[in-house]
Amino acid sequence: MQRRNDEILAGFSISNFVCQNEAKWNTATRSSYSRSLCELYEFMGVHGPPDLASLQQWVEQLKEKGYGGRSINLKISAANNYFRWCGRPDLLMHHQHTDAVSQSPEMTRSEYLRLLCTARAMRKRRLYLLIKLFATTDLPLQCLEQVTAEVIRAGEGTLEFREGSVQFHCPEGLRKELLDYMADNGIVRGPVFLTRGGQAVNRSNLCREMQELCRKAGIPEQKGNPRSLRKLYQSTQSELRSGLERMMQQAYEQLLQAEQASAGWKEGA
Repeated sequence: MQRRNDEILAGFSISNFVCQNEAKWNTATRSSYSRSLCELYEFMGVHGPPDLASLQQWVEQLKEKGYGGRSINLKISAANNYFRWCGRPDLLMHHQHTDAVSQSPEMTRSEYLRLLCTARAMRKRRLYLLIKLFATTDLPLQCLEQVTAEVIRAGEGTLEFREGSVQFHCPEGLRKELLDYMADNGIVRGPVFLTRGGQAVNRSNLCREMQELCRKAGIPEQKGNPRSLRKLYQSTQSELRSGLERMMQQAYEQLLQAEQASAGWKEGA
């Protein structure tokens, strides 16, 4: 039997698997499973037909690329569902303990700014915009294809993510830069970030580009991934919220002191 170009196991195509299970999954799940299985297909194209040893190598490679435990487990779920459909329970993998998966270190704000300046100096405009996108919007990498021209023009949108959705808001400065990028590249509809061949940006290639930029900028290359940038966004938001809470508490204390001075209990009053 001639193997198709989307068969991890001969005779069982990824497209047929997704099509036959379409009614079970929402759009985000179908997209996630398809991407995960295509990544596994590419890996097995180098390492040969899957067995437990090569599948473990795949999981280890995902860790090295900076995937978190939850993301790896989603990819394992996609692969396990495919292998069950193929009638190969012997290939089923165990899910990872999330605390056992190495976490990407957080990038500091000064490192992030240095990374942007380096990308700008090297005229790497798309990479510059991707770095800013992940550091300023908390966008999950899995939702990158949903960052469309329509969403950027609106400045916000609801994106499908896993079994639910996330609210996306694009800061005005980034939005203007993206609108200029779209105009210069003739992007009027659909995903903003695609390869020259019109394909979705590959995570491995993106991390490789970020790591190379980190080396040029004198930043530890293990920070060169979207997860580290999202951590920067999350920690910055947390620090700002803490600062606002302190200011609110101080203002409230001042209000109470003023009220005490004018209406506090005074003996003999």
